[in-house]
Amino acid sequence: MKKLLLPFILIAFSLNAQQKETVDLKWKINDTLTYKTVMRDVVLEKSKEQIENDSISEKMSGMFKAMQEQLSDLKYETKLFPDKNGNVDIAMMLKKEKADTTETLFSGMAQMNGNVVLRGKVSPDGELLSFYYKEAQKNLISILFELPTKPVAVGDEWDLKVSMVSMDQNFKADTLHKKNVVRLKDIKKENGKKIAVVEYDIEEFVSGDFGNGMMAMFSKDKADKKTFMKMSHKATAEFDIEKGYWILYDGIMDIETNFSLMGMGGNKRTEFKLTPEK
Repeated sequence: MKKLLLPFILIAFSLNAQQKETVDLKWKINDTLTYKTVMRDVVLEKSKEQIENDSISEKMSGMFKAMQEQLSDLKYETKLFPDKNGNVDIAMMLKKEKADTTETLFSGMAQMNGNVVLRGKVSPDGELLSFYYKEAQKNLISILFELPTKPVAVGDEWDLKVSMVSMDQNFKADTLHKKNVVRLKDIKKENGKKIAVVEYDIEEFVSGDFGNGMMAMFSKDKADKKTFMKMSHKATAEFDIEKGYWILYDGIMDIETNFSLMGMGGNKRTEFKLTPEK
């Protein structure tokens, strides 16, 4: 009986060891790494309630919609390179094609800053170091480049340093929730490479009232209806463990709200994609 049980015990031990395998997800950037970058906004249709609540003129709303459409056509690239302390500097840049002679307000402003639209810094362990930027900029760096600072196994979860919904002191919340989960879904082998598959599931929601009468000018019947905002980000990414960088990052960030400020509110989706240039 003992001889019969031994093979099963060994198989069970082997399977358990595989399940508990841990990996270090660390940036290994020794030279400049360039990513083809998609950061494209898709303006979603407003709900009937949002249209009824929006008191901004059709002409004003159309102007901002045209601006958003211009932004959706912009092309980017992201460069990662080591700094003098061994950390990783990140610069997302507006990429202008030689044949493209069009100029927008956004591209004109970016050109004044060397075409850089986003900067950040992380440690090789993936810890966010650039605490000094605005919240929205820090959120993007965390979502795209922050890694777990400890070894992880399949099924392990961690969170990111993000705070997506932002209100001022005039807002009084009565309902809120927050989910911030990043998970190592799988470790797979592909063309002899060990690849970590990472899933993102982040969501923040708040609903309540503005205690400032000025906010009534932006929507009708404000006293009877709650203001809400929901932001979420879902993504799947693949990390080459040996080489130390993403070989694919594919995500979608959604904003849903019934509050529209000068036609710039409403529902919006932003698509993110990173693929290394060959």
